[in-house]
Amino acid sequence: MKTCSLTQAGRAAAFACALNCLGFAAAPARAALGDTATVPAGAAQRSIGGGAGRVVSYVDDNGTTINAYVGSAAGTVFAYTWQGPAQPNVGALLGRYAADWRSAAAALHATGRNGLHAARVDGAQVVVETAGHMRAYVGRAWLPAALPAGVSVGDLQ
Repeated sequence: MKTCSLTQAGRAAAFACALNCLGFAAAPARAALGDTATVPAGAAQRSIGGGAGRVVSYVDDNGTTINAYVGSAAGTVFAYTWQGPAQPNVGALLGRYAADWRSAAAALHATGRNGLHAARVDGAQVVVETAGHMRAYVGRAWLPAALPAGVSVGDLQ
């Protein structure tokens, strides 16, 4: 039987809780990464990258502002950012890339390099950054291979 310190046990519990909260939060995504974008009623839009993409902003049922980044050429979602009092359902935002994220997060946790209040998970196809604490969450998720020409990771705010 493997034993672990209280610190390791606390980190494991926090990690399990975070994955549970991220995977099962309310307010489903309008479209997942890689899917054709849908624009919710009342959503604000603006152009980025010299017209290479657009940002569709809306507030979910929990009061969190979500920005969907949509490529102009294909009309697909290549990134999400969020900020607000509750985590969005990250698994729903990631869609078919959620399994990649979960396996990369588990590998990161196994090395002990995961953080309590912030994490960056580099999957094979998706990158997810999350941070915050109760009632103040921020994050972003993107598909590096799908970033349109003229749009950089720094534009995802």
